[in-house]
Amino acid sequence: MAKKKDFLEEIKTKHWPNARKELEKGIDNAKKMLSTGEKQIRQFSEKSAERTRKIALQVKKERLIYELGKTIAHTAKNKWSTTKKIEELRKEIKSLEKEIKKIK
Repeated sequence: MAKKKDFLEEIKTKHWPNARKELEKGIDNAKKMLSTGEKQIRQFSEKSAERTRKIALQVKKERLIYELGKTIAHTAKNKWSTTKKIEELRKEIKSLEKEIKKIK
């Protein structure tokens, strides 16, 4: 039993301080890596949200352009400048274009 006790004491006194330092370094490195990974995931998520918003606005713009074309096709040319629906659609399309340009 004395040999086993001596062996454990030797590990505790000689090897444990170095092992503890290495474990602490490993824990610190793991924390740094997790922090970096968290930042990258957050950035990726924000960029994805921006892209999704931009695509949604572009789809809405395309739908409005389609509606504008349909309205123009059913309206006489001399009434284009006086039709409220055409003017509203044009304004909405322009505002969407501005919003789309704001997004990176």
